[in-house]
Amino acid sequence: MSRDIVAALEEPYQRSWALLAQFMDICPENIWAETNGGWPVWQQVAHAIAVLNFFILEKDDESFMPAPADIGVLMLKEQGKAVVSKEAMQAYGKSVKAAVDARLAALSNADLTRVQERVSKKIGRDLTYAAMIAMLASHTTYHLGSCDAALRDHGLPGVF
Repeated sequence: MSRDIVAALEEPYQRSWALLAQFMDICPENIWAETNGGWPVWQQVAHAIAVLNFFILEKDDESFMPAPADIGVLMLKEQGKAVVSKEAMQAYGKSVKAAVDARLAALSNADLTRVQERVSKKIGRDLTYAAMIAMLASHTTYHLGSCDAALRDHGLPGVF
């Protein structure tokens, strides 16, 4: 099974994940709990992780992994009422990352042009596995940018 293209596409996702994990490690508690860009920082992290989980759901009977917040909070449909701790978010993130990594490891180069059916149905347009891998990185990086802004607003260096 040839995977060189899959591996190349996966690199930006792995980099964005490493930055998100670094952000969770260094973000001070007061910033973690504050609202920045319309959403609490912790909730943007939760959303970024939940969407990673969303992109790998393949079958209609698959559901989101157990998470430290309700689906409406994870999908930014409602604001979370209670702050989820960094420790709980890190544990959630590790579980989701392991699932994403396993799903990516199962893909071959030949799979990249296939349509990811379940996600395509949910978003209303065809999404290939190649596009899905790219979105793992781009969506995570987008929300990481918002979180990084919260650090910079407090005079701290961001993670990227």
